[in-house]
Amino acid sequence: MNSESLPYNIIIRPMVEMDVYDIHNIHTECLRTSLAGHYTPQQLESWLGGRTPQGYWRSQQAGSPYLVATINRAIIGYANWIGDELMSLFVQPKFQKSGVGTKLLEACETQTHLSCVKATLSAVEFYGRFGFKVIHEGYDVKREVRIPHIFMRRPT
Repeated sequence: MNSESLPYNIIIRPMVEMDVYDIHNIHTECLRTSLAGHYTPQQLESWLGGRTPQGYWRSQQAGSPYLVATINRAIIGYANWIGDELMSLFVQPKFQKSGVGTKLLEACETQTHLSCVKATLSAVEFYGRFGFKVIHEGYDVKREVRIPHIFMRRPT
C-alpha cells in the first residue's frame, strides 16, 4: 500500500487514556513483525519485557506527549517525543509505507521542532527523508541485553 492508494481519511489527535491498549498492541505487533528481521529474538523479547499499556499513559503524564493516527476511529499508529527528541513512531504493519508515518511525524512537528531520534535499524531511510542524518550507532540495554539503534540528528 502506498500513500496515493490510501483510501481513508487519517486523523491525528492527542492520545487519551483509553488509547493505551491499542498503542501497546501496535508497539508489540511492530516489534514482532516489522523489526523481526533487524533484531534477534532475544533482543525483541528483552524490548517487549515488562511493558504494560499503562506505561504509555504514565509516560505522557510525566511530560512525553503522544499523538495517535486513526482511521474510522481505529488507532493505526502513534508517536511521542520529549523536548526536541522523537522517542517513538510506530505504525501498524499493514499501514506502513502508506503515508501514516509521514502524517504522524508532520503532526509532531506542529507541536515541537524535532532535531534528533534514536532510530530503529529499519527506520533510518524513513527519517533520512526528513533531513535526519546518521550521527552514530548506539544501543540501549534492556534486561541486560543490548538493543542497537542509530542516533540521527537534523543539521541546525
